[in-house]
Amino acid sequence: MANLVYKRVSTDRQSTARQNLVQDEAGIEDPVVFEEDPGTSSRLHPLQRPKFRELLTYARPGDTVHISEMFRLVRGTGHILDVLDVLHRDHLAYPRRRVLREGPHRPPPAHRRAAVHREVHGADPHRRRRTSA
Repeated sequence: MANLVYKRVSTDRQSTARQNLVQDEAGIEDPVVFEEDPGTSSRLHPLQRPKFRELLTYARPGDTVHISEMFRLVRGTGHILDVLDVLHRDHLAYPRRRVLREGPHRPPPAHRRAAVHREVHGADPHRRRRTSA
């Protein structure tokens, strides 16, 4: 079973250094890397991007697909669902327990959001409010 890594940057002035760091921190062994040419449009559907299509052609059941941050591949829920359909159809794995890197594009877990809400507003957002009759 192979570890397949997908990388993409938006412009030729950017590098994949941060994506490499995330990959190293995750301890991915013997990765097979598929890296889009710089400037491959993020507006292009993921299933139409040349290197991601190559990754899907190369992949075999049981392989694991690694992407440092979801925004490197998808732009919205529709893209996520399309990609997940293909991964499930082809029996490919993806890290289920964690995203490789938490960042500004990943909201905090619900329990942390509730704690922040309590600290700012002084109440639990999930507690039912009394209504006066």
